[in-house]
Amino acid sequence: MSMFVAACASSTPAAPRAKSATGERDTAIVHEPCDKDSASAEKVDVNGDGVPDIIHVKQDGREVCRVVDLNLDGAIDAFIYYDATGAERRRESDFDRDGRADEIAHYERGAVVLKERETNFDDKLDTWDHYEGSRLVRRERDSDGDQIIDQWWQFNNPNDEKCAVVATDQNADGKPDPTSVVDLCGESYGAPKPIAPPPGSAAPPAAGAASAAGQPAALGAAPASAATASTQAAGAAPAATQTAGAAPTPAPGTSAAPAGSAPAASQPAVKKGP
Repeated sequence: MSMFVAACASSTPAAPRAKSATGERDTAIVHEPCDKDSASAEKVDVNGDGVPDIIHVKQDGREVCRVVDLNLDGAIDAFIYYDATGAERRRESDFDRDGRADEIAHYERGAVVLKERETNFDDKLDTWDHYEGSRLVRRERDSDGDQIIDQWWQFNNPNDEKCAVVATDQNADGKPDPTSVVDLCGESYGAPKPIAPPPGSAAPPAAGAASAAGQPAALGAAPASAATASTQAAGAAPAATQTAGAAPTPAPGTSAAPAGSAPAASQPAVKKGP
């Protein structure tokens, strides 16, 4: 991104006035003549309503331009112009059906290289899209209508035409400001990087893990052994292990024998009084 900004900045020298004139553009939308009413024009009525939908304008026996009503509504949608070889060299398109071109596309050997566009309905060009191999690679915009470029777009992801690095001129010096650079796709260019745990932190217990006695694991307790985890994964309840020599766990509802006393089985029976 820094290389892109530096390249843009170096190509536009500093100017003594508020904005550099080197970024100035002619924003007038100029229609190239195409004599659709000439005697040599060939008119085609596609839908039979008496109004020509395609008009082939010829000169010296070859087609020089064409007038097209693409949606058959009676209004002209496009003027198409051809070079001496018959390849398309220019196209004027009216997308909002107001009788004025909204986009002028320029072609070289039949491939588009530049599109001049009017995007805010003020009848002035404000966007210049540059193409290489029919792919949009660069855009210049006059966002405030003063005929001077103040936005530079670099389409650096060939797999997604919506991804671009955009720099703007916020201080009105006619050059892209390095602090204004925005990547429209950002981290989506690659897979998100995993977040590493803080150094020295213990791995959290697996969700739903239980202690050996079937109770929830205590916070910070060591995870269950691999054998226990394997048993739990198989759906079997883990058996409660006891330390060798330890007293058995009393049954529910009974009290435990005092520490150090003999097991209940070895105590003599207590006789009842008369």
